[in-house]
Amino acid sequence: MSRRGRTRIWLGATVAMLMTSFALPPAVAQEAGSARPCSGGYVAITFDDGPTDVTAEYLKALRDAGRVRATFFVTGTLAEGARDGTRRIAAEGHQIGNHSYTHANLVELDAATAFAELRDTSRVIRTQTGRAPTLFRPPFGSTDVRTRRDAAVLGMTEVIWTADTVDWSGIPTETIVANALTVKPGGIILLHDGLQTTLAAIPKIIRGLAERGLCAGRIVYSRTPVKARPGLTFHAKAAPWR
Repeated sequence: MSRRGRTRIWLGATVAMLMTSFALPPAVAQEAGSARPCSGGYVAITFDDGPTDVTAEYLKALRDAGRVRATFFVTGTLAEGARDGTRRIAAEGHQIGNHSYTHANLVELDAATAFAELRDTSRVIRTQTGRAPTLFRPPFGSTDVRTRRDAAVLGMTEVIWTADTVDWSGIPTETIVANALTVKPGGIILLHDGLQTTLAAIPKIIRGLAERGLCAGRIVYSRTPVKARPGLTFHAKAAPWR
């Protein structure tokens, strides 16, 4: 046999061996498929009360964790004082929502003042990013029919949450992570901007979600009511980014 013939036989045998070694048995292939990213669905990671002097570090933590995108509910007064923070949030592809102008309890205000809280914040966000927000979160989760109507008039969907980390209370990072990971597919995690404990929790939360096949998604309108707490529902859920 010629050298060329022997070479062809050797190459054919090598290719066949490689194809066999990389082919997974049906049971193994199915198991591997179940561990694919996002196989468990999507949840929304949200941050209230920014932008702050720590926002840039939050954005870096999200980038370092795999360019994860989140939703930032900003207050008007802080956004006006930190224009670069708001613009940077938008530039890096995150959603920006309205969190009122002064972080007031809206249901305790008169009608005109409460509406101005939402209107003025939307104006600030639109001025700084070129786009008016379509999402709104009432401070403290305190809402009523009037608040929801005001949000709707301004083209916004009200967003509460389904997993409250209580990170604002001074609890340690590990407890924040544990609270966040109680979230279910389609759910929304509440976190806050400006906290070092929360900053440290970001990569751990994302890693814990990934272990369940969950990915960070964007917030969209949900026709089906979502339960926030006893007696309160809202119409928003997590979905894949477009």
